[in-house]
Amino acid sequence: MLGLVGRRARAQWPLLAALLAVVTAGAALLGVCALLVTVSADRAREKAAAAATPRETEVTGYAVTVARADVPSVAADTRRVLAEALAPFTVATSGRASSVMRPLSDGRIGYLSGVEDLAQRASLVSGRWPGSADEAAVLEPTARLLDLTVGDRVALGAEQARDPAPPVTINITAIVRTKPGAGWDRDPLGGTGFDLAYRGASALQPAEAYGPFLVDYPGLLSGSSALSRLEITARPDLSDPDHRDLTRIEAGTLAADRRLSAVLGERVQIERVGSALPGMLAEARRQQQVTTAAVLAVGVLAVALTAAAVALAGRLTADVRGEETALLSAMGASRWQLGGVAAAEAGLLALAATILAVPLSSAVHVWLGGDLAVTGAQVGAVAAGTLLAILVTAGGRQRPAPLARSGADLLLVALAAAGWWQLTSQPDTAQTRVDAVRILSPALLLAAGCVLALRLVPPALTMADRLVPRTRGLPVPLAVVQAARRPTAAALLIALGCAAATFGVAFDTTWHRSQHDQADLSVGTDLAITLGGAPAAGQGAVVAAAVGGTVAPATNRGVAVGQWLGGNGEPPRLVAVDAHRAGTLLRGGGEDWAAVGAGLAPVAAAEGITVPPGSRITVTGRATGAVRLATTPRLILQDPAGLRTVCSAAATPLDGRPHELPGCADEDGLRLVAVLLPVTSDALGWDATGDSRIDVTVTIPGAAGGATWTAASSQPYPEQLREPAITVSGATLRMTATVELGGPAEAARQVVATSFPDPGVVPVAVSRRLAEQLSVSPGSELQVTVGNTPVPVKVASIVPGVPSAPGSVALLADLDTLSRALLARGDPQMPVDAWWVAHPSNAAASAGLHLGEVHTRTGEALRLTTGPVPAGLPAVLRLLVPAAVLLLLAGVTLHVTCDLHARAVEVARLRGLGMRRRDIRTALLGQHTIVMVPLLAAGAAVGALATWVVAPLMIRSELGAAPVPGVAPVWPWPAELAVLGALTAGCLIAVAGVVIVQSRRADAAHLRVTS
Repeated sequence: MLGLVGRRARAQWPLLAALLAVVTAGAALLGVCALLVTVSADRAREKAAAAATPRETEVTGYAVTVARADVPSVAADTRRVLAEALAPFTVATSGRASSVMRPLSDGRIGYLSGVEDLAQRASLVSGRWPGSADEAAVLEPTARLLDLTVGDRVALGAEQARDPAPPVTINITAIVRTKPGAGWDRDPLGGTGFDLAYRGASALQPAEAYGPFLVDYPGLLSGSSALSRLEITARPDLSDPDHRDLTRIEAGTLAADRRLSAVLGERVQIERVGSALPGMLAEARRQQQVTTAAVLAVGVLAVALTAAAVALAGRLTADVRGEETALLSAMGASRWQLGGVAAAEAGLLALAATILAVPLSSAVHVWLGGDLAVTGAQVGAVAAGTLLAILVTAGGRQRPAPLARSGADLLLVALAAAGWWQLTSQPDTAQTRVDAVRILSPALLLAAGCVLALRLVPPALTMADRLVPRTRGLPVPLAVVQAARRPTAAALLIALGCAAATFGVAFDTTWHRSQHDQADLSVGTDLAITLGGAPAAGQGAVVAAAVGGTVAPATNRGVAVGQWLGGNGEPPRLVAVDAHRAGTLLRGGGEDWAAVGAGLAPVAAAEGITVPPGSRITVTGRATGAVRLATTPRLILQDPAGLRTVCSAAATPLDGRPHELPGCADEDGLRLVAVLLPVTSDALGWDATGDSRIDVTVTIPGAAGGATWTAASSQPYPEQLREPAITVSGATLRMTATVELGGPAEAARQVVATSFPDPGVVPVAVSRRLAEQLSVSPGSELQVTVGNTPVPVKVASIVPGVPSAPGSVALLADLDTLSRALLARGDPQMPVDAWWVAHPSNAAASAGLHLGEVHTRTGEALRLTTGPVPAGLPAVLRLLVPAAVLLLLAGVTLHVTCDLHARAVEVARLRGLGMRRRDIRTALLGQHTIVMVPLLAAGAAVGALATWVVAPLMIRSELGAAPVPGVAPVWPWPAELAVLGALTAGCLIAVAGVVIVQSRRADAAHLRVTS
């Protein structure tokens, strides 16, 4: 029998080669999918970790309130715990420490700080870096307010602690300027150098705080000072990570907080470990799970197509060998012998297909951008695929009846409908698990559509047969008759192959469009620079000079809406930009942002008073009565970019003498738009009696402006400051008020003078999700807490999503109006978190500014479409279309070959009747063309239907939730027409080639053989 297998293989090698090619292709597809969801998935996570920013990978240990004696051991133990958590990666550490407050002169306080890599976080303005324990550097604002220069000596008193360190005198060796994005936001004073109303954890009254006085870091950790805070940051080297090690450090980092608490014990008051590393790794894992589900769905579709091709091959093989099997049975071959021959042939075929498919799948994986690899999962998938293909082939031999005749197509349609219903019923929340419904639905829907289309094709061909014109020629009527009356075994493969190819092209385009839409709404503008520290006047001009385009400040932060803090750890987001330029700045969501912004923008811009650069601004004040009063004036200056900054001065006594405010007019184009005058005194409180009339004049030499100013008293307890008024005359602003000395000490007693009226209720646009959760509609009023200041807002409109806050409960406001509302309530800080740039001409230059994290629409779209984690989906889609085309062409070629082989005698009889070979070829080519064109059209229609019905349900965001904005199906006509044209041309060429070859072999010899 083995000899029979060999001889038959030599005689029928074209048929077996075609069958081997189809089985190998299907098994290789399974092997590629296995590599994409194993090797590529692990490698993608490794690449994502290697490409992460330092902020995403650093792990920081914090310790609060450390006694002098415990400082060295606490620092050493914290470093050790972080290194153990990040093992086996190499770790680089850096530290920052701040002492407890020490008294300065005149009731002021200050503190020492040590920064391990100070030269990388600050730049020298004058002097040299500190080199010993009694030397220090100070920030520019500190030096300006305390009138310090290089060479001065500063005495700091004994620590305000339980075991106080003795007083210390330090020499000022340098004045430095902080570098942006260098972590100064974690300084006790935020890197500003001063806080004129600093309130410590145990302070009963606010005090003027100055610092840091930057001393030698090792000297500060030697135990000479108690620490109010210590932070040590560890940065693992993830340049070439292994996915197993990443899993290990993810678990180690999550456990580091508990480990640090156990190690430090009672030596510190508070300790914790903070890091974005576990979240980044977990997010990459969730993204990979989403990609894996999509890859498997496309893989199942490819397997279904392969199964159709293999079933066709099995059926055709059975047809070709039908007479041969009957002859062997007649000659006495038993059923066991025939089964043994079939099993031996199938085993050899499966072995050959496995041997070929394993390296082929590895090569295709490399072509798709993956690594060269051979894994157990890949070999197992290939072996399972070949076995399944052989079983399907055997089934095709036993059951050649078409699917449509068995009624199973209706069951398939029912399953597809159930799968689609399950997809539509899935929640919009994050779903990262591999869902069988999501994996099987595309293949079920395409297969069901195609089998339904097969029911429609025969009636259409029958109708064509009845309507065929009665011509004198024979080829055309013969072609129509044969097409209508002969079953087409390759019908399912042709329709399914065309449907898979067209669906693959449309799904790929739809997926890319969705990723770009998500990127647009996620960034919110063309270029967003999220600031690492407080913005400075003139910074907008620096950004504009570097990147070009339209530059504007923006707000994007979490807030409280009334008493509601959001749900699931997701606070409501407040986004505020210049509403006048909303149409230029905002991107994504498909909204007319210019129209939305028109409903949020103020009526008129704040004019204010022009401040010439270099002006020597002075404050002169008087107060009646015996109580000595002082004010800490805050001048609100607006630069040409619309940014408002605060110029503060130390406490200025109201003694009738002029006091200069240095450093307020260092930039060009500044305008004074508001002045805040908080009145302070040690005598204020419940025990005081009477009142005092204050008269304060702010003089700005060379200033000009004609705006109408208003004055008010701010919360809390605004009645403690009565009759506020302001008069503007040329270069001077004169403010008067009556201060009640008695009353609550926490009363603001603050004059708020602005060049614009109180805007009252701030109009906002809210996301649809916020409107649904809070049950609000246009006209509803809410209260939003920005920082510590409550601001009333009114819903002006509802939008599907707010730019830069996709899928969040979010509010969109005009930044100018919001700032006015905060100023009217005594809050001088403009809540600016970022710079937004529309139409930048050189976006790459933003990284060199070192202002903070940079995000661009283009970069985010590239990350979502070509990043290491989602790369598997476009890769398998690139594989699906050529695989569908090749399997379809192989099936058509095999079908036509077997059909003409079976019809060789019929062709010979036509030749014997005198029909020319050219006419025979025309009839045969016409017959197959008449069948294939409707099948290809039906397949394209099924692919289009699947694109509209199932593609939007299959696409999820990178975290597994429903994408925001929603998915809009895309049918790319040029690409689809190209695919249909290639399929039609390829099928016609294949049919024509087979017809020409087979028709030459059909002659009178066939009649003699069969007669």
